[in-house]
Amino acid sequence: MRRRRRRGSDAQAVLETALVIPLMLLLVANFIALMLQVTVQQQLDSATALAAESRFQASQEAFDPPGTQCCPDPRCCATPSDGTSLVTAGIPTGCRYAAETFYGTMHGYARILQWEDAPLCLTGGDSARASRRFGGAVAYADSPQRSHVSCVIGAASTAGTTYAGYLDRTLNPPLGLYVVTCDATARLDFARTPLAWGVFWSPTLHAHAEALPPPFRQ
Repeated sequence: MRRRRRRGSDAQAVLETALVIPLMLLLVANFIALMLQVTVQQQLDSATALAAESRFQASQEAFDPPGTQCCPDPRCCATPSDGTSLVTAGIPTGCRYAAETFYGTMHGYARILQWEDAPLCLTGGDSARASRRFGGAVAYADSPQRSHVSCVIGAASTAGTTYAGYLDRTLNPPLGLYVVTCDATARLDFARTPLAWGVFWSPTLHAHAEALPPPFRQ
């Protein structure tokens, strides 16, 4: 009787172990996935904020000349090609600076992200129309249409045409203040990571950043 009981207890212990270990591994995998999501979101927030700020490295009147290309991957800048670069000729130079900053910052996560592309450079937009995408801003005529980051940027061409930035009415009321905004959206695809066996969700990450112009531009 004792031997039978012992065999029964051993079999039960083996069965419990066989059930518990996979569950524990599944929990660990999802915990690691959650930490990875937080890390990527923080990086996305930083990249978007830096992109918005980098617009001010160019003057309000600076536009890229014909033939200019942006290098999404900094390693491609020496030999840009249509396959790896965004053609930025005819749009504000600040847009290219924003894109180069963003792509350079997010380069390490490119393999596990599926981007929701949109026009790179937009004009207009109003916080009063916040329910519309980019506050109703529209793309510059020559803007690349498939970019990982989209920025609403004001500019003034040498021909005298003025392009409005994003009007944030919560700043400097009641008139509001024209600012630079950048947005980026991507889906974190765990199927492209070693966690694919135990993580079955793919969160959508979004980052929005707003940069105030320097006082002399306000």
